Amino acid sequence: MAHSRSPRDILWDRRGNPSPYVRRELEIEELQLRQAIHRIKGRSPLRGQDCVIIYRSGDVTDESGDSLGNIYDEI
Repeated sequence: MAHSRSPRDILWDRRGNPSPYVRRELEIEELQLRQAIHRIKGRSPLRGQDCVIIYRSGDVTDESGDSLGNIYDEI
């Protein structure tokens, strides 16, 4: 079930590796963030270069808003 999210809740919505800002906002280490995203993308049809959206809650969705997982569940 999709949750209603505000654009203010988005930390990252670009291709490539998330900026240090995302890591600081989630209060986790860079390696934890990278590994979590790798695991989440690995369970989805997305490839490494595909865009994901990361929210303040740690939720991760694809560009169409489908839930892929949560960063905190992966660390």
